[in-house]
Amino acid sequence: MQFDAVWASLAFGALGCLLLLACRRRGGKDLPKAMRRLVVVEPNADLALARVVVEEEAPLPVLKRGQVLIKVCAASINPSDYGAWRARSAKGEYPLPTGQECSGVVVATGGGVSTLGLLGRRVAAFPGSGTYADYFFINPLTVVAMLLTARAKRAKAIIHTGASSALGQMLCKAAPGFGVEVVHVTHRQQHVEMLHRLGATARGPQRLLLGATHVLNSSSDSYGAQLDEKIRALRVKLAFDCVAGDSAGALVAKLPPRSTVYAYGRLSRLSSSYLSAIPVIDLIYRGKKVEGFMVTRAFAKLGPLGLLRMLLAMQTIKRELQTTFATEFADVRLEEVYERVVAIDPERPGAKSATNQKLRVVFD
Repeated sequence: MQFDAVWASLAFGALGCLLLLACRRRGGKDLPKAMRRLVVVEPNADLALARVVVEEEAPLPVLKRGQVLIKVCAASINPSDYGAWRARSAKGEYPLPTGQECSGVVVATGGGVSTLGLLGRRVAAFPGSGTYADYFFINPLTVVAMLLTARAKRAKAIIHTGASSALGQMLCKAAPGFGVEVVHVTHRQQHVEMLHRLGATARGPQRLLLGATHVLNSSSDSYGAQLDEKIRALRVKLAFDCVAGDSAGALVAKLPPRSTVYAYGRLSRLSSSYLSAIPVIDLIYRGKKVEGFMVTRAFAKLGPLGLLRMLLAMQTIKRELQTTFATEFADVRLEEVYERVVAIDPERPGAKSATNQKLRVVFD
């Protein structure tokens, strides 16, 4: 027995040494001393007047234990990214690195159990800032989070505004697989026709319904009556709004008692930072709600299995990345980002439509 105990102690000691060796810092030997990144020097409500520049000699991040360094290959550009160019950060720290999500390769680790096996791996990251840089993907997860939220609330149908966006197009194709019908709301007739065509490519037995009957043009004179009809016919009590302004309030007014409108964006040209026209009586007496929607919080609300569902969702996205969740990007270089974003700024008079102009920063 004593002999066995000695061998067990030696075995555990050896295992501990191996674990310590495995958890030490790795990589980083051939990295440059500095990197390029896009920063906001001075925000402005008019993006054309904001000072957004490429910082050519920014220092590489110093890794702490449990952290990894990613060489960025691509970073998508979202409205929430350049929203930070309009208003000053609450922290007041400038120049302010920009970009919220990216994909790339892990080139160094700070050590620790959580970094085991990550060196050299291709990864997606959601750090929240600073991804428009040489060193340092979300829409698919948002789509899945919306549909899982609908299922958790036993909703058979939902309303989604901004339906012609990249996220909206993914939702159009993914919803049938979750057994959820979607009333797609867009603001241009050509987008209605595009979504009709897209609905025909959706998977699942309900795909024809998506393309044929559930796409509405909010600029049409008959939009209000059509929306009322859809809400009644499909018994809709859940809506996801990315427009803000008067849009959320209009949805609250239309939906039946005990409905919820989730706000997850602010694309409105007018008062885009605010929700307006929300009928207070509906909130007080009819039990309607308006809530903010974020993908991480949405998965957390799904309960103890939320993390597992997120991991399963990521596997689903990986399998269907070239089909259901495929997105067409216009690739831009880091030094082109500011000019291209200003050109599609929805609050600028005469701005180009950003539909099907999803921008992606690419790096060498």
